[in-house]
Amino acid sequence: WAEMSWVGRLRALDVYPKTLDDFKERTLSGATVSIISGIFILLLVLSEVSLYLSKDSSHQLSVDTSRGGKLMINFDITFPALTCSVLSVDAMDVSGEHELDVVQSIYKRRLSKEGEPIGEVLHEKVHVGDNEKEMLAELTKQLVEGCNIYGSLLVNKVAGNFHISMHAQDFHILSHLFPSRDNINISHVVNSLGFGFSYPGQTNPLDGERRIIEKGSGTFEYYIKIVPTTYLYSNGNQVSTNQYSVTDHFKSSLDGFPAVYFMYDLSPIMVTVQESKRSFLHFVTQLCAIVGGVFTVSGLLDSVVHKGINSLAKKSELGKGF
Repeated sequence: WAEMSWVGRLRALDVYPKTLDDFKERTLSGATVSIISGIFILLLVLSEVSLYLSKDSSHQLSVDTSRGGKLMINFDITFPALTCSVLSVDAMDVSGEHELDVVQSIYKRRLSKEGEPIGEVLHEKVHVGDNEKEMLAELTKQLVEGCNIYGSLLVNKVAGNFHISMHAQDFHILSHLFPSRDNINISHVVNSLGFGFSYPGQTNPLDGERRIIEKGSGTFEYYIKIVPTTYLYSNGNQVSTNQYSVTDHFKSSLDGFPAVYFMYDLSPIMVTVQESKRSFLHFVTQLCAIVGGVFTVSGLLDSVVHKGINSLAKKSELGKGF
């Protein structure tokens, strides 16, 4: 060791001694195992890259200690068989606040019988005719229309409800338009309904919900439990919002004109969602484990296959000799 040069000493530390090419044997079985191993490694690496680029999230529960504040309700609902001229958005809560025919941040789009938009988007109370006769004549023409009503409500952060009803016209006019309440088609499609800002991975149970009535009429009631949610992004930003669960009920008996009610209550439990990304070192470690593991297993497999083939070949030669 003392007589060896520093290059020789360095070579002595090599734990990967090389075999001369003349002593290497390349086989068809080895090539097959190599190709399969390469494909397997490629698939595993692509899977690991996909996991590295994706984001994980963890959930924590705690008691909601916040007080007061406001609750934003975002909705987009289509009524294919009711005209915008009779529909209104009403809101009320347990604190006693009650608003009828809300127009602030509420938009209505008239729809044809085929569902195509008609005219401009309405953003104010609908005015139809200057007297009762003109009003009834115009409203009667619009009875074949539908309505897409959407927008936002900012309400107190307490239990309450908002509903889409037929308060846009007075009772006398509605009685002339709809002599039989059993024929009022309250079918609707909830295109979207959310409480607050959206965040990645959020699911709103009522999005895309369809309630179509083929015969008769009634009132739809959705009972919503709102869960306050804080979403923490991996970059340090956060958003305070809400998610919810829902059950529903349909009442066919009518004490008044039909409506669609969304009754909500707040959960005392808050959910905190923490977004996280995998570290680069973890990603590199996984890649090394994949490549090294597959090469090791494929080497063992190739050795077993090679010895098996050689053993069969020797037995075959011995059989021919006899």
